[in-house]
Amino acid sequence: MKIQSNKWWIGIMSIVLIVVAIASVQIANAPDKEIKDSAAEVETYLEEETEEWVYETSDEEVHETDEEIMASSELTEKVEEKLQTAASSITSEEAAAEVAVVEAPRSTTSTANTVDMSPITSDRYTVKSGDTLFLIAERANLSLQELRSINNINTDTIYVGQVVQTKTPPQPVNVAQASSNTVVTRGSQREDDMYWLSRIIHAEAQGEPYQGKVAVGNVVLNRVRSSNFPNTIYGVVFDRQHGYVQFSPVIDGTIHNTPNRDSVQAATEALNGAKPVGDALYFLNPRKATNFWIVANRRFMKTIGDHDFYY
Repeated sequence: MKIQSNKWWIGIMSIVLIVVAIASVQIANAPDKEIKDSAAEVETYLEEETEEWVYETSDEEVHETDEEIMASSELTEKVEEKLQTAASSITSEEAAAEVAVVEAPRSTTSTANTVDMSPITSDRYTVKSGDTLFLIAERANLSLQELRSINNINTDTIYVGQVVQTKTPPQPVNVAQASSNTVVTRGSQREDDMYWLSRIIHAEAQGEPYQGKVAVGNVVLNRVRSSNFPNTIYGVVFDRQHGYVQFSPVIDGTIHNTPNRDSVQAATEALNGAKPVGDALYFLNPRKATNFWIVANRRFMKTIGDHDFYY
């Protein structure tokens, strides 16, 4: 009987020691003070119960009664319940901490990638998502007013895909001499007119017949004379009536391309008074146009090449 009792006591002590070891591991791994306190409470509880049990039970005599077996079962159940609670809290806290670590860098990276702040060194820049005039000016080492002035922009509205001039275009020298005997004095008004008129003709009518090129120059000069438009060629080219750009080359940047010989000659003829489309104020290519306000509101005059002219 004594041998059987000793075996029973040894088995109980083994279970208690294993449970105490598990509780110690939970305390060591607990990331939160509250969880550590919970696990420590379990360990203290186990030590007190074990001491009481050892005090009441000797190696010589162990009473295997139903009451003692039930007490041992209740002790085991209480220990398991407390350990499960502590383990659940630890798992929850660790998971939350891991999510916080993963999510924080992800959010920072997304914000950092939104705005490109690298320097702009080219003469022209294509607007991208997230750009503003202020940021483009800062990257191009310009003031906001300088950037607006270079591009003849009076508002803060820009569009994705729009080409913005980031350097002041060089002033031309004797542009008309490429195709004319006309002598142009550097810095004169005619030189400035030739510079912009030849570029708008080249950008709008590069693939058109020569007469169509002169006709585009004719329309621009008619607008200069009209009270409904700015009174300079530069003003007409970069005009934004009702907030809308009048010529698409101003948006895509092709207005700044160097004109070929035919475009320069056509500009010269228009400035000298050639008027192949009379008093026309508008033109469009109906195969490429996306806005047909001209067709609906102005009177058709004639077609030259791919352009229809209206007045």
